[in-house]
Amino acid sequence: MPVPSPSSNRTPPRPEPAAGFAVASIAGSALIVAALLAVATIFGRSASPVTWYVARASGLMLYLVLWVSTLTGLGLTTALLDRWGGRGIVFSVHAFITQLAYGLLALHLLSLAADPTVEFGPQQLLVPFATTWREPWTGLGVIAGWLTIIIGASFAIKRVIGQRVWRTLHWLTFPLYGMALLHGLGAGTDSRTPWAGALYLVTGAVVVLFTCYRLLRRGSRAGTASNPARTRGDRLAASAAQAPVVTMRSAHAHSGH
Repeated sequence: MPVPSPSSNRTPPRPEPAAGFAVASIAGSALIVAALLAVATIFGRSASPVTWYVARASGLMLYLVLWVSTLTGLGLTTALLDRWGGRGIVFSVHAFITQLAYGLLALHLLSLAADPTVEFGPQQLLVPFATTWREPWTGLGVIAGWLTIIIGASFAIKRVIGQRVWRTLHWLTFPLYGMALLHGLGAGTDSRTPWAGALYLVTGAVVVLFTCYRLLRRGSRAGTASNPARTRGDRLAASAAQAPVVTMRSAHAHSGH
């Protein structure tokens, strides 16, 4: 019987997001706001309420992106999403969507700064609780924005900070998502509409369910730690369990059987 080649058992490399996508998305957001202001100046009109609509839409989209990022992050640790393309695809979506958050965050902040509906200067946009607009919910959004930058930047410096620090930083995803949800509910203009309330309720419930499953699965892992070869979904354990079989096959092949 032929011995399987070691290279055939290697896990295929995970597809990574396109390099420079975060920078391109930020630049694109800046161009959108600049174009709105330029058109308004040419026609001698205010860019509002278009900039206010952009701020609201980008804030809502940013929340959804952070929701997807949280779910895919939980999916990487629970294998709940492996059936949709495998773990490599889930990781790629997780990394890509995190970079996409940069562009939406920039669009949200720049459109708020450009719109006169509420006076948002650099201090109000960058310093938590520095504005009088629907606090403390606006301040929580500022903190969530900073956490988005920190967690997103960790992908670029993962090799420098190491796997352990990178994973520790990713625990900040939970308070990040929680503050983004509270920011949307408390400071969002559309949060009092039925559709927005239903959106926040459903998405929040899904994150809670994924988190509960993650915690329960962690407990079950602890209970089966004495016999890792029986842990479902543990690819390393499965490989370890199959190693003696390959060795026996190799011995038979060399002995001429």
